[in-house]
Amino acid sequence: MFKNGFLKVAAATPQLSVGDIEHNKKEIQKILNETQASLIVFPELTLTGYTSSDLFYQESFIGEAKKALKELIEETPFEGIYILGVPLDLYGILYNCAVVVKNKKILGIVPKHYLPNYQEFYEKRWFHSGFKTTMKSIKLFGEQVPFGYLIFEDAENQIRFGVEVCQDLWAAYSPSDDMSLAGANLFFNLSASTERVGKPIVRKHLVLDHSRKQMSAYVYTSSGHFESSSEVVYSSQKIIANQGVMVAESASFDMDSSVLCADIDISAINYQKRQDSTYRDMHMLIQNAYQFVPFSIVESDNYTFERPLNQKPFIAEPSNIEDTELANNLQVYGLIKRLESMPDNANNIIIGVSGGLDSALALLVSHQAMLKLGRSPKDIIAVTMPAHATSNKSKTAAIKLMEGLGVTMMEIPISDSVDQHLKTISHEEKDVTYENAQARIRTLILMDLANKHGGFVLGTGDLSEIALGWMTYNGDQMSMYAVNAGIPKTWVQHLIGYHAHHEYKALESVLKQILEAPITPELLENQDTEKSIGRYDVNDFILYHHLEQGADEQKIIWLIVHAFDFSETEAKLYVNRFFKRFYTQQFKRQTLPEGPKILGISLSPRGQYRMPSDVKKKVKA
Repeated sequence: MFKNGFLKVAAATPQLSVGDIEHNKKEIQKILNETQASLIVFPELTLTGYTSSDLFYQESFIGEAKKALKELIEETPFEGIYILGVPLDLYGILYNCAVVVKNKKILGIVPKHYLPNYQEFYEKRWFHSGFKTTMKSIKLFGEQVPFGYLIFEDAENQIRFGVEVCQDLWAAYSPSDDMSLAGANLFFNLSASTERVGKPIVRKHLVLDHSRKQMSAYVYTSSGHFESSSEVVYSSQKIIANQGVMVAESASFDMDSSVLCADIDISAINYQKRQDSTYRDMHMLIQNAYQFVPFSIVESDNYTFERPLNQKPFIAEPSNIEDTELANNLQVYGLIKRLESMPDNANNIIIGVSGGLDSALALLVSHQAMLKLGRSPKDIIAVTMPAHATSNKSKTAAIKLMEGLGVTMMEIPISDSVDQHLKTISHEEKDVTYENAQARIRTLILMDLANKHGGFVLGTGDLSEIALGWMTYNGDQMSMYAVNAGIPKTWVQHLIGYHAHHEYKALESVLKQILEAPITPELLENQDTEKSIGRYDVNDFILYHHLEQGADEQKIIWLIVHAFDFSETEAKLYVNRFFKRFYTQQFKRQTLPEGPKILGISLSPRGQYRMPSDVKKKVKA
């Protein structure tokens, strides 16, 4: 399966029988007949079993393996690519090889480079290394087949994969390290890895780190306990990693054949590579000349994901406490540094508190920062500024939160000031001018209080609002430090929920009320933000896939349909609205205050995101 840059890959551990080549062939065929993956990798020496030992010397045994390979190629209807481990005698020398097959044709053969010959391993007893081989092709089944240093490429879809065998992964400089510099973005490893206590975690981190440093996806499989257990037991661990992130893992000792499948976004990998200057600079270090072996994958009409798409992709599934605590610490210690850098007569915090999500989180962060500095919460001047549309619920929530934290409280109603200002400019309608006047008057009050009380205004707006331009220019857009600027709305909700169940349990009731209330700026009566700009979880989903993964409008529509069970019409509405707002509101981001980056993206014009405010990008949804 392949669609919109997503490629379904698989790692298989067949129920092999050491030395029983016919049995192994049937198990491989069974797996191939059932998989929906476009590319599937089998373990090292799949057809024979890795522990066949001195059977590898026997010409009849090697010939039987070769015959079984030919039969597999001719008989298997599988249309994708499969990678098998096979011993091949080439000119009287035996190689431990990975054979890459598609549509009844061998695309190429990659020999194992590094042969372990220590402790329980004796590979040099039977095999010769393919390291620095000068062979470019071999004749097999009447055809000239590419051999040696190979990268398999679907140029149209920008898929370039490499293959390495077991120990190659453990080398200080792996074949995949070199292939990644030559352009490969996906790797498959055929292994027969012995198991012992402590080794699975080492193996997992090894695969994860390879995928990270190579900016690739890495698919690893091992042969399992089906190998001989006369001296050791072999691992069943299967790992699929993508750019340092675990996508799927299985380490169970199954009694039957097992397959681990995952969806890899190849276009997202390519997007990340285009951004990375270090990756580009390392091209000069390529050690080998590679043959690029062409293949093509036909896009699927229907694509089914192995696992439901994460509706909140900024938050890992399952979420972990370490990430949450780190995000909180980045906010808190970023603010501490700002406080420490301010003059002694200007280091109080002035913050507007509305009773909504963003200001609640910023206030909690401020409170933690003051306590860690050994200062009084009274050095936080928290101001609620009710206007005509302010509800009793939000005002009450703001007051309860401020009282519970013991900060300096102020209530400054702004209704009369807004009315007077609008009268001054002869404006009577309750429109965008009316809304923005409230935001700017609130900002004016906060700025003047900062002067009066020797402090700085702490901004509360979040990354989602910044992306959508859902802020008033020279109003709530402006502050001296924007502590929430690096986290989207879904993370704001996540962090408030975390605080309610941890350090701020005493405030759980009011924090829960804030979490459950409709999201609104309360600039008009009964105003609901999500009715105007759509659900924040969907907008955050779009933001993630566009800026973090490089997806275009059409791909995001397709992803929304799958993730949220929307109709295509609904998905198009969200995408059109998001992209129109995102690119027309860049002028508001050009003058953003400073604030800490928390996740993988930032919209700071100084830190990460570069875009002219007069850009004219056409929406292609």
